[in-house]
Amino acid sequence: MSDPDQVSPDHWRPLSEGSALLAPLALAGVAALRWYPSAAPLAFLAAAAAGVAFAFRDPPRDVLVDPAIAFSPADGRVIHMGLVHDEYWDREMLEVGIFLALWDVHVQRVPIAGEIVAQRRKAGGYRTAMTEAATHGNNQFATYLQTASGPCTVTQISGLVARRILTWAAAGDRVAQGDRLGMIKFGSQVTLRVPRTATTLVSVGDGVRAGLSPIFGLAPTEE
Repeated sequence: MSDPDQVSPDHWRPLSEGSALLAPLALAGVAALRWYPSAAPLAFLAAAAAGVAFAFRDPPRDVLVDPAIAFSPADGRVIHMGLVHDEYWDREMLEVGIFLALWDVHVQRVPIAGEIVAQRRKAGGYRTAMTEAATHGNNQFATYLQTASGPCTVTQISGLVARRILTWAAAGDRVAQGDRLGMIKFGSQVTLRVPRTATTLVSVGDGVRAGLSPIFGLAPTEE
């Protein structure tokens, strides 16, 4: 896998991913100054730019590495968990859903080391990201990994405000635990699926951080 930092260093992420919003804001600020030559437009522009920079931040993180653990792929709060059928792997798997609020870091990370064997995009709506309807019906992008502990699926799901899903890894890449996987712009949801032999280590309502919070304890091989 190519290091995404070589393409877009973490400290430049607000510019590389937020430029589509920053440019219109800058033009709006210039136009406002023409009609309202005061500090108000500049203050508005500064506040808006700071908001974009905060939303698209990608802080460096000393991620944890443990082949017996599936770490959280996202920052946020656990909103659901259970046994679901994964269409790609054609089997029942344990799933945990994580809701990312607007103030959470919106960069996703690889929960388990392995090889990305496929990726699939599913068109859908833009329902509120914290709902079950969003889990199954919103626009989403799934990444399928084959790992030493069996199959794993990470799905990035759009929310009411989030309209764009970015994935920096590609099918065929071998990825390490904690590698940057992608980003969802603004509030959204991420689900993690692992073999049903895993042990769930979180509860609904728990706060989690990508690459740091244990979500599942893994068996070496699936039964």
